[in-house]
Amino acid sequence: QSVLHSIPSDVKHVNVTMGYPLSQTPVYSFLNALLELQIDGFNPKNGRFSFQQVMAVLKHSYTRQLSSESQKLEKTLQENNRFFPSPSELKKDEVLDRIFTPVNGNKDLIRYLTEHIERIAQIYQNPDKEEESFNQLYQESLFKTYTTINRFHTLIEEGEMNIKSETLQRLLIKVLTNTQIPFHGEPAIGMQVMGVLETRNLDFRHLVLLSVNEGQL
Repeated sequence: QSVLHSIPSDVKHVNVTMGYPLSQTPVYSFLNALLELQIDGFNPKNGRFSFQQVMAVLKHSYTRQLSSESQKLEKTLQENNRFFPSPSELKKDEVLDRIFTPVNGNKDLIRYLTEHIERIAQIYQNPDKEEESFNQLYQESLFKTYTTINRFHTLIEEGEMNIKSETLQRLLIKVLTNTQIPFHGEPAIGMQVMGVLETRNLDFRHLVLLSVNEGQL
């Protein structure tokens, strides 16, 4: 990630042979925060959320972009020491209404996640040209996440996955953590960003080795 962010703007052609970890994208951390909110952060006995999980969602950049009320709500909860807020006091607009609506069962949870992925996709409808390459990366991460979650939805619909929500959460995070976003580039021109395995039997005029620390190479 640090290498991609450090490539100068005058480099026009870059080919990345390695997959980009989905776990290093904003959509992964956002979905993780939503899962924590619904599964660990909501107590069905008293119908209240937990402050820690609520704040993790409100502080996320996607929540800030989707809801103009999120930052003000965060400040209000801190000032009033609302450690166990009810859903009604968190629903300040349409987005926060959907985020802080408790889900019931695995089907509802999967629909809840896909709905918010679709909302995030709207952020990238008018991309910033200066961040075009990273917008494409994040769009790809949204698509990859959406298709992965839909596979779980299909298994649940077909009755192949009758498990507890806590188990579904662990499975989702495990699969998403191990998912790589593929890059598509031209291997014959421009800068080639490679892992060690991809460089075998290749000859280059200039080589730059990064992160060559004891125990890694």
